Amino acid sequence: MKNTARVDITLDVICIWSYLAFTRYRRAAARFRAEGGHVDLTIRSWQVEPGAVGGRSKLDQSLDRFGESGVARVNALAAAEGVPLAFAKAVTADTRHAHHLIAMAADQGLAEVVTARLFQAHFVDGAHIGDLGVLRALAAELGVRWNETVPVLWARDVTAVPVFRFDGKPALNGGSLSEEVLYGQLAVL
Repeated sequence: MKNTARVDITLDVICIWSYLAFTRYRRAAARFRAEGGHVDLTIRSWQVEPGAVGGRSKLDQSLDRFGESGVARVNALAAAEGVPLAFAKAVTADTRHAHHLIAMAADQGLAEVVTARLFQAHFVDGAHIGDLGVLRALAAELGVRWNETVPVLWARDVTAVPVFRFDGKPALNGGSLSEEVLYGQLAVL
């Protein structure tokens, strides 16, 4: 097994597929780290809904887009993987400021933790992650110093998220990647 893996993930913190894939990635990375590996992680931002009107029920939005069967499929997948999900509490949000928080966290070595917390805040806690007050409270909770001058690392070369790149190899769509595949990408010699 190699010692350090460079991982580049493009995601949006209101995207259910990004949430599921990031959770799988974190589990794979925890295994890799437990075996002595190190991950050099870069998170690139991409907005699923730039300029979205915040505060609408995510459940209602998902039912409108994907229907009852689509929402049931996502709920079943999340439950089978042990990923907490509370669609009924989640609300829509413009994630521009949330991505700024991720950039600030990355500048302070906390991008992975903050990204995971943003997913939890949105998909589990029902927090409005487009609201600056909510984001500042999350920053304080996680020890991130607010710095509005840190630039966001926006992805320009993708059309959907999540996207994973391991050690500069070709991009992999992460929506359907399993934890085992992600671990295998980390541990490749």
